[in-house]
Amino acid sequence: MSPSTVPEARLLASYIPITAGPWLSEADQVFDATTIFDYIDGAGEVYRSYNMKLLVSRRFHKDGKPDLVVDAFDMGSSEDAFGVFTHDLDGEDAGIGQGSTYKAGLLSFWKDRYFLSVYTEEETPETKGLVLELGLAIARAIPGEGQKPKILEFLPRQELEAGRVRFFHSHSILNYHFFVAEADILLLGQTADAVLADYGESGVRSRLLVIAYAGGGEAARAGKSFARAFMPEAGRKAAVKTENGRWTALRVHGRYVAIVFDEAAEGKARSRLDAVEALIDAAR
Repeated sequence: MSPSTVPEARLLASYIPITAGPWLSEADQVFDATTIFDYIDGAGEVYRSYNMKLLVSRRFHKDGKPDLVVDAFDMGSSEDAFGVFTHDLDGEDAGIGQGSTYKAGLLSFWKDRYFLSVYTEEETPETKGLVLELGLAIARAIPGEGQKPKILEFLPRQELEAGRVRFFHSHSILNYHFFVAEADILLLGQTADAVLADYGESGVRSRLLVIAYAGGGEAARAGKSFARAFMPEAGRKAAVKTENGRWTALRVHGRYVAIVFDEAAEGKARSRLDAVEALIDAAR
């Protein structure tokens, strides 16, 4: 951790209680985007893909009881705090922060530019209660609230599954949630903003991907790259029936690329892209 990040680490640590019931805290561990792999091996790259700045980890211990752990991430922006929260949406809404899930001893939530993971090494009624109490205390201590990514405004609401919307920047995260191609055919790099949303019901879902690039030239290049690699037979039609008998359709509009995957009918895919385009135009 560089000296310039010490105040941010102290601020983040100040939001975490020093006790959890009769559990006492141990010394904090602090990591940055370079050293996070010393703490979280495989999953470290996920946080790095969302531009993480700092992680403060605090462990709570009581003899004869499972440990509790708070991992508090400063993601640098509320958009990326929201984004890393959407990476794993499994669980029940715990009503904490600006969005939360709880499952099997693990509470995740985001507020302002922070993403929090609070968990117990063994879930019991007692430790579950303490995990939720810790989360509530931390959420209350964080004074501000953050904005969600603006690109979410371009998702049509009809048939949208609100609990299955994911924000990200990188090709690897896209493929984790919905495999498109081994290569980065959408030229995402690490600078684009992207949102992937599910529509319909389980078993008959289609997906909508909307990407915001820095400019229209980048969007045009990405659209051409995707069309060549994923749907070369589509030509100017920019829609194709894939091997599973469902439709993929592409639209480039200004600095945005929108793609519908796995829609049941070509007309429905085009209608959803029309709706995206209308929402983009309305925001100008």
